[in-house]
Amino acid sequence: MRRYFLILMAIFTVGIVSQPVLADDGSSLPTNYFSQDAEDNSTSDFSFNDPNQTPSTKKLAIPRDTPTPLEGVRWRKKTIRIYMRTTDPHLKSAFRNAVKKWNKVKAIKIKWTKDENKANIIAADGDLSANSTNNGVGYQTAQLGETKTEYNPDTHELHKATSILDPYQLDYTNPNFRSEVAQHELGHALGLAHAPEYEHSVMVPRNIRTEITKNDRKSIQLLYQ
Repeated sequence: MRRYFLILMAIFTVGIVSQPVLADDGSSLPTNYFSQDAEDNSTSDFSFNDPNQTPSTKKLAIPRDTPTPLEGVRWRKKTIRIYMRTTDPHLKSAFRNAVKKWNKVKAIKIKWTKDENKANIIAADGDLSANSTNNGVGYQTAQLGETKTEYNPDTHELHKATSILDPYQLDYTNPNFRSEVAQHELGHALGLAHAPEYEHSVMVPRNIRTEITKNDRKSIQLLYQ
């Protein structure tokens, strides 16, 4: 009989507001604004694709103090498989660059797979304009990216993550900008939370001109040691 256990789903978002960023052609575009986490408190049953596979009941250790805040969950294994679902060339490049950046941390190894059923993380694209909001001061906040995670709250184990980038918001920005957004989203997929505004981190909500920093590397190393 297939075993089931409770999971929670968290959704992390990235937004954009009206401050200048240079596009590929040198024109001015709005800069990135990472909105606060929007949590979905709904629950659902999780089951493995393999009916003979059963969830581990061993609780994973989560460090208490790290330079970058944690979500309190992580992958059980240090080798994490990712599948490219998007066909958008700009977003594919951004995701691939972000994977290379995270692999340089050396605490984990993210490997590409051609089998979606074997993937832990899905790299996808989607129109996130429906999640746009008006902050009440004269400009619209549009969403650039989103990461959804499924995990076992009893064992702190991540079981699935889907990172989505919006091509309608990102295709006309420059490659570094797209990579930074992808690094931020994959940071959520690895177990990092939003960092405080004053911290030097790729996970700072409004600091999109920063790649993975020393604080982020240290946090991932502590999380997966």
